[in-house]
Amino acid sequence: MPAALPDTGARHGNPLMLQLNPTPPAPGRWRTILENDFFPKNRRRDIDGLRGLAIALVVLFHAGWLKGGFIGVDVFVVISGYFMGRSALMQHPFQPVRFVCRRLYRLLPALLCMVALVSAGMLWWVLQSDRADIALNGAYALVYLSNIWASGHVGYFQGQAVAYPFLHTWSLSLEMQFYAIIFIMALLLPLTRHRRLVLSAIFSASAAYCAYAWHTGDSQAYYNILDRLWQFALGTMVWMLPRPKLPRAAADAVYAAAVAVIVGAGLFYPLSYACPSWMTVFPCVAVVLIIMLPDTRVGRWCLVPLSPLGVISYSVYLWHWPGIVVANYLLFFQVHGAMMAGVLALVMVVSLLSYVLVERTGLDYEDRAPVAARNRGAALLVAACLGLAAVLAYISHVSRVH
Repeated sequence: MPAALPDTGARHGNPLMLQLNPTPPAPGRWRTILENDFFPKNRRRDIDGLRGLAIALVVLFHAGWLKGGFIGVDVFVVISGYFMGRSALMQHPFQPVRFVCRRLYRLLPALLCMVALVSAGMLWWVLQSDRADIALNGAYALVYLSNIWASGHVGYFQGQAVAYPFLHTWSLSLEMQFYAIIFIMALLLPLTRHRRLVLSAIFSASAAYCAYAWHTGDSQAYYNILDRLWQFALGTMVWMLPRPKLPRAAADAVYAAAVAVIVGAGLFYPLSYACPSWMTVFPCVAVVLIIMLPDTRVGRWCLVPLSPLGVISYSVYLWHWPGIVVANYLLFFQVHGAMMAGVLALVMVVSLLSYVLVERTGLDYEDRAPVAARNRGAALLVAACLGLAAVLAYISHVSRVH
């Protein structure tokens, strides 16, 4: 679940800010846009690289090449909490309309495009029973309730998961649900000390709920926002934790250990360690340590090279799973080996095009459009998602009836 790109307008001088002094590129200058996005000089590229590492773990897990790659979702969740803590709780004054528009332009265009194209390409030739479930999953994905649909239909780690091209949108639904929670907090809690108290309470309650789900063996808790809120809250609480002041060598050592924990979890964690599990604490804390230690040599060596992948991580996440599912349908066997490598190579091309033509276009428009036009555009995006969701729900209903 890739974390949202940072908003523009970050404060100067804070080394934890991903974007310190952004200057939006001139409209239409794609070379400038791509240079600023993929090789920025005023942004923490190691956090982009951390997102690149997370999406690599998820994709390799879904390809069947990495048994613990599911931990990449936990990494994304903590990063998302960090970004939203800045966008909602650390902005003074909070701008609710701008916050909502930024989220909508960031997420909806690419999601709408993916669901529309995959539905148009698949639903007319799959089996009727599959069509009903796929269409309904797509409808839930467009209204950000996919996690609720998934919890009642399929286990994420079960074999039938490969039949649903929109199953992976469960994590995007969790992210949007967290946005709603933090939006309400930003509106109702104007004092920072109250936010700290509420965040601590959310963290504690969610961690306790997650521990209970782990104790009772509730595997469907993997999809539950209540079991994930502690991870979001942990990322948000970075803004309220004391900043470590370590010698350069010590900071490098801690940073390296944190990266090693995440990579080690991706390589060696068994499925039994997936959330809800107390073992997810280690990679989540590792993410916090990386965020809190800017400008390390280890970060420049290990994570910065992955930053271009992190920039397009949302598009990669959107397209990689439908690519794998469609390939399995078309070839009538489980794709693996060289065939899987070919599928993922094609996915990367599609993801790059999605980022350049859809994601970047939406964000650039949101940056430069007049306020009234920006707000109208956001409303149209919501209407388009609701309209396509209604169409898919109708297709699902008709398919079941007949």
